[in-house]
Amino acid sequence: MSPDSVPAAFEWSVHPFMESRARAVLSVAAPLLVAALVHLWMHAWLWTVLALALLGSAEVPFFLKTAYRFDADGVSLRRAGVAQAKKWDQLKTYYPDRNGVLLSPFARPYWLENFRGIYLQYGRHREAVLAQLERRLGPAYTKPAK
Repeated sequence: MSPDSVPAAFEWSVHPFMESRARAVLSVAAPLLVAALVHLWMHAWLWTVLALALLGSAEVPFFLKTAYRFDADGVSLRRAGVAQAKKWDQLKTYYPDRNGVLLSPFARPYWLENFRGIYLQYGRHREAVLAQLERRLGPAYTKPAK
C-alpha cells in the first residue's frame, strides 16, 4: 500500500456517557442499587462503600471522553491525560464488533490479544474508522471456513 493512498491523520473522540441517555442512567443507577442491596444484606457501611467503589471504578472509562488518532506512525488514544499508542508495524489484524474494534498484534486469534492489543470505540464514526483500518491493515480477520 502506498503512503499516498492513506490520509495523513484521522481523529475522532467518543464520550459514551453523553451518547446514550439510557446507558447513562443505568451506569449511575446500577452501582447505587447494588450498594443498597449490599448494605441491606451486610448491614455494614464498610462493605457498602467498598461495593460502590469497586463498581464505580469499573465504570470510569464510560464517564470519560476518549480521543483517538490514526496517523502515519500508528494509532493512539488519550483518556484523562493517559495516552496509549501502537505503531502500525506492531499491528497485524483487527476484529470489529458492535461498539468498537480490537487491534491485535497477532496475525491469528490468540489469548493474549486482549492484553497486548488496543481497543478503539467507534462512537458515531463506525464506517470511517473501519475504512481507515482497511486502508492501513487490509481486511478484518475472519474465521476460516470449516
